[in-house]
Amino acid sequence: MSRLIWVTEMAVCKTLYIIKRETKELLQKRKRMKELLEKMVACLQKQVEEKVPDMGYFDVVYERENVTERHIGLSHVIMKVTAVGLGHDDERYLELAAVNHPSPYGAETVIGFGNKQAILKKLQEPDLVEKLQHKLKDLIDDIDYEERHPYG
Repeated sequence: MSRLIWVTEMAVCKTLYIIKRETKELLQKRKRMKELLEKMVACLQKQVEEKVPDMGYFDVVYERENVTERHIGLSHVIMKVTAVGLGHDDERYLELAAVNHPSPYGAETVIGFGNKQAILKKLQEPDLVEKLQHKLKDLIDDIDYEERHPYG
């Protein structure tokens, strides 16, 4: 009977060790992703200030980063600001995109809309990076679904 208890205790200890190690790795991955997104937001904000006019069309302004955590289903994260189109000279979209090369699938979403000042204000929101992390998880889920169900 005591041998069974000892084996059970060892199994529980190993399981707890694995959970603790995986939790630590997950926290490190989240920290690296948060740092990557913070860097992207800062760089994009600077580009918007310099390259996006108050009115009219402009070339897409974007920040693209490679993701080293390939096993999370993501190879690149892209944040971009685009002009809305004809008849909306002062309106812009702030978008977040996720790509998983070499897969042909990607996903994107609009995270902000408005004139240049509204986009800059959005980029300065204190909780933006946290919101981006949640949106990115949704985009990764969309890519994963498309990869598993390529024809709908």
